[in-house]
Amino acid sequence: MLIAIFAIFFLICISALDWKKSIFFVLIFIVLEGVARKWILPQASNLIYFVKDLVLIGAYIKYFVIETKRTKNHYINVFIYLLAIWSFVQAFNPSLGSYIVGLFGLKTYLLYIPIFWMLSDMFSSKIDIYKFLRFYLLLVIPVCLLAVAQFFSPPSSPLNVYSNSASVVAMFGVGKEQIVRVTGSFSYITGFGTYLSASLSLLVPMLTLRQSRVWFCLTIIELLLVLGTSFMTGSRTVVLYEALFLISYVFILSLTHPNQTPHIIKKFILPTIIASVVVPTYFSKSIDLLSKRTISNSAESAGRIWGPFTEAVSGIQYIIQSKQIDSYGTGATHQATSVLRKFLGLPQGEPTPPLEVEPARVAVEIGVIGFISWYLIRISLIISLFLTLRKLRDPFLCQLALSAFLFHLLQITISVIFNPYMGIYYWFFAGFIFLLPELEKREENKNIFSQISPS
Repeated sequence: MLIAIFAIFFLICISALDWKKSIFFVLIFIVLEGVARKWILPQASNLIYFVKDLVLIGAYIKYFVIETKRTKNHYINVFIYLLAIWSFVQAFNPSLGSYIVGLFGLKTYLLYIPIFWMLSDMFSSKIDIYKFLRFYLLLVIPVCLLAVAQFFSPPSSPLNVYSNSASVVAMFGVGKEQIVRVTGSFSYITGFGTYLSASLSLLVPMLTLRQSRVWFCLTIIELLLVLGTSFMTGSRTVVLYEALFLISYVFILSLTHPNQTPHIIKKFILPTIIASVVVPTYFSKSIDLLSKRTISNSAESAGRIWGPFTEAVSGIQYIIQSKQIDSYGTGATHQATSVLRKFLGLPQGEPTPPLEVEPARVAVEIGVIGFISWYLIRISLIISLFLTLRKLRDPFLCQLALSAFLFHLLQITISVIFNPYMGIYYWFFAGFIFLLPELEKREENKNIFSQISPS
């Protein structure tokens, strides 16, 4: 126990030395975390899961305590503070059986939010964020190549394991056609699907930039790998998101910035031709299997679209009838709670109804007040990202805003609280509300200064 406490303290202190590097580390670590949990140190899988959280805590201490920086002013802060207060109250809900479970649940709701305020101080110029994204997206190549290797390997292969070795490897297809659903470098399918969605959202704006031939070719390769391996996940949600994203991207840009549309379409012609030839040719087997899965389970596929809304209503009705304005407490339905109880020998809490989608789980965990607060935050972020998109004039920054807007809009019902990878990416994209206008302002000031400076 003493060694564990010392290790936690040491990691937080190291992370507090440079908060920017710590945030960059977390963004990279979540892509490679599964490698450590599945293959390098599987016996320490549960401990490795918390590394990113400890690093973030160190970064927050440096930013908010040591450098005494404040949260950025925005009306969304009101909803965030309301969620924080109510979630804190619910962390000590007697229905949980232990406040330790409540504190763990509190982490899932609040820990990643500060990234929203910090992002505008992470990049000093448009070139900085371009270089970071260019480097970050290089990770797509090894991660997706690993996924391809998993797809063509048998379920018993060491490549096809989860961080919990006892978990049964998920497959899709019928009979002898059954193939594993790939996870790449992630512990589970959900994490890999989240990464693919975020990567596509960042890759599309990069395609429109004037880059060297090498970087342009690398960007196209990354795009092809993301699109191809998305089918290999067997996830209809990921493929649907990518299809809606690509269709909506040009359509919304043509409405908000029509002067940029011809240039964007011209830039998309070559990547579109290459993708339409390469993806169906080299990823045909996964496309065929996913198509069969979608058609054979058409009712289930439709249910995945409407299910979050109907189950949210059921969850709210259930909590009102059983608890009125109260609830079962933060962490009550989290997938890791049972492991936490077993590991620490914590008492069992009140049983909760079986729930799958996040809206209903939020209602059961933090009640109607918490549910309203959380979805006011999500809706407000979508509105603010759209307003940010409308006022930006720089083409690259404008397209980053559009990507962030679509990332939030098209995944309004996707789990953020119960998916730590989505939680980090969600608040990273939300930080564009502050970051992108600030970068454009700095670019304009730099241009003005260069005009008035003596040659």
